Amino acid sequence: MYEDTGFVMVAGGSARRFGGGNKLLLEAGGLPVFLHGVREFAGAMPGRFVIVTPADQGELFRSLAEKYCPEARILWTTGGAVRSDSVRAGLAMLPDGVKFVAIHDAARPLATRELLAKVLERAREIGGAIPGKPVTDTLKRTDGEGVISETVDRADLWRVETPQVFDAAKLKQAYEAAAGREFTDDAGVMAAAGFDTAVVFNPAENLKITYAGDAAILVRLLEEQGR
Repeated sequence: MYEDTGFVMVAGGSARRFGGGNKLLLEAGGLPVFLHGVREFAGAMPGRFVIVTPADQGELFRSLAEKYCPEARILWTTGGAVRSDSVRAGLAMLPDGVKFVAIHDAARPLATRELLAKVLERAREIGGAIPGKPVTDTLKRTDGEGVISETVDRADLWRVETPQVFDAAKLKQAYEAAAGREFTDDAGVMAAAGFDTAVVFNPAENLKITYAGDAAILVRLLEEQGR
């Protein structure tokens, strides 16, 4: 299934909202957070699995991977000042023959191969696919003073997750066209280049570690899953 697929795990974020320290190095379920994704995905794409780390912590990430996942065949590179630079660096590390690539946020340690398979299947049909969940909360827009200015129609709105999977050639082309611009996800880069991306419903928990309290939630979820 994954013979023509590469994987780029972006682990170079600043974690400003987390409140101090690198959230990806916190231990949860007996592993640093980023290594849950390594254990889940690296074995399916040996030699085509890339981790993009902060420039000043690359050796630390490598040493932890060697300690906990010595069998994983990982390609390493360092990220840039913004997410787009990190994804570009990861794409540049992929070997020839990769036709589809999954871009995954290392701060989502609960993502599974089952989810990747569903998203990859849809990406093969249309050129790009991402997992997500329909928005169920009421949405408000506020002015500069925090006063509500309107209620936003939530119909057809989705909360986006990773891994996001794309035709590798199209994604590289999209990033070349997006030089000098910053995007919060890769589907946005593809859309700016005129390429279609589909959303695949993911009913499973796919927590993103963003705030300090999320770490405790992750530990509980891992215990519930027996991980």
